[in-house]
Order: sequence, then structure tokens, then C-alpha cells
Amino acid sequence: MKVIILNGSPKANGNTATALHEVERMLIQQGIETEWIHVGHLQIHGCIACNKCWTSGVCAFSDIVNEVSAKMREADGLLIGSPKIQEELVETHYIR
Repeated sequence: MKVIILNGSPKANGNTATALHEVERMLIQQGIETEWIHVGHLQIHGCIACNKCWTSGVCAFSDIVNEVSAKMREADGLLIGSPKIQEELVETHYIR
């Protein structure tokens, strides 16, 4: 079994990564393989519904989107960490 860990924080080793490492530790204890992908520092264009991904299987805008998508399809699970920045309060939220 393999889980992709996607760090969406611009800080590769910030609070979000710390929390993700804690979850990763528990996954490894259960014998689950993990792979990290850090994307928070990248400029990834939002979807414009061009449907190229449906017709060709790849995103028209980003190689990183294509790489992450391929890894996600092969994985058994996905753990996403993304900071939520609101005014001067920073919270970390997870999507499972």
C-alpha cells in the first residue's frame, strides 16, 4: 500500500509539514509506504475547463499537475496538507 503526501504550503518544512510528518510516522508504523510531493512553492495555473485532460489525458498547463495526477492514480491513498491563511491567523487543515 502506498500513500502520496502532498504538501501545499509554501514552506517546505513549516507547520503543515510538521503535521504531515506526524501522520506519515503513523502510516509507516502500519507498514504503509509514503511519497512526498511539495507543490506549495510552485505557480500552478487553475483549471479553465478546456477539457484537454479528458481528450488527451494530460493537463494543458502544467507538467507538475500531470506528474502528481499520475502518481495519485497509482497510489492507494492521498494525504493533502494546505495552510489556511486568514488575516494574521494561520491554521493548518487537511483533506482526507
